[in-house]
Amino acid sequence: MYKDAGYHFRNKDMKSTQMKKSSILFCIFLLCVSSAFAEKITIDSAVIQEYKGKLGRWLPIPSQTALAAATKETSLSLNEIYAINDVPARKNPVGGYLFIPYSQEAITSLAEKGITRPQIESADDEFLWPIDDVMSITSVLGLRGGKFHTGMDIPASRGTRVRSAMDGRVVFSGYAGGFGNFIQVEHRNNFVTRYAHNSINLVKKGDFVKKGQLLGFVGSTGNSTGNHLHFEVRCNDVPLDPLDFLPVNGNLKLLHTIKNWK
Repeated sequence: MYKDAGYHFRNKDMKSTQMKKSSILFCIFLLCVSSAFAEKITIDSAVIQEYKGKLGRWLPIPSQTALAAATKETSLSLNEIYAINDVPARKNPVGGYLFIPYSQEAITSLAEKGITRPQIESADDEFLWPIDDVMSITSVLGLRGGKFHTGMDIPASRGTRVRSAMDGRVVFSGYAGGFGNFIQVEHRNNFVTRYAHNSINLVKKGDFVKKGQLLGFVGSTGNSTGNHLHFEVRCNDVPLDPLDFLPVNGNLKLLHTIKNWK
């Protein structure tokens, strides 16, 4: 009796392991058949950002006076700005962030000053680094302190911009226990990316985002000992090594040969 029960438990575990291996192999297959042709894409900068198809800028709103000053650069009414940001009619947005769209005149004025969003080359199925100019990684995928660390940790100053690594849809944006302020973006081919410990989440559940679009800012919320971004790539809910999906970083070439998960 016990032998049969043990067999069934082992058989169940074996099936679970086989399913996980199949998921990983499927994800590797998708990576191998991804487009090798790079194209130029436009990404958000410190001055010009995109949200819901409009160009503008995310701004902190410490007071109504600051909100009034911010809206001088757009031809939209406050009600239209509230609508873009999904602010309920009776909710006071002071104290948070709002996306303030630029008027066409403002965009033209910035362009005349040489201020535009940067363009980079990226293959259609290639993920982007979620933070600019990464110089170090403090933890990679694998065992850490006797537990399995499901992503990689990128140290950065508080308030550093966090961008979406790929086009997709936000399926979660909120506080998630040890992850702190946490964002999960769903992509094609059953991939998702995760961004944790943010100081501020800008995007909301249901938002569609583009590769390189601003999602939030680096922080140290949740179970965190310092400002950093915990970044994950998953396929079929299996955590994968983000270094396998990101372009080689000239400052981190050796890290692309480290496989701590073995």
